[in-house]
Amino acid sequence: MTSRKERFDNNNYEVISVIGNGAYGTVYKARDKEGQLVAMKKIRIQNTEEGMPMSAIREIALLKQLENYEHPNIVR
Repeated sequence: MTSRKERFDNNNYEVISVIGNGAYGTVYKARDKEGQLVAMKKIRIQNTEEGMPMSAIREIALLKQLENYEHPNIVR
């Protein structure tokens, strides 16, 4: 995939390419406004008649734990 004008977080990130796809979403290689390269995960969760799968809830909980860490490579 070549550079797309798809944006994340109020146009602060420009998607360059897809790194990979998984059960819960797509990971993108992106560039922020300062030109720094980052990896961003866009979550995709399918709600079923039974509700949200427990494995999806665990994935979200794991990603939310990253809020506790200050690291330049963690994009919020």
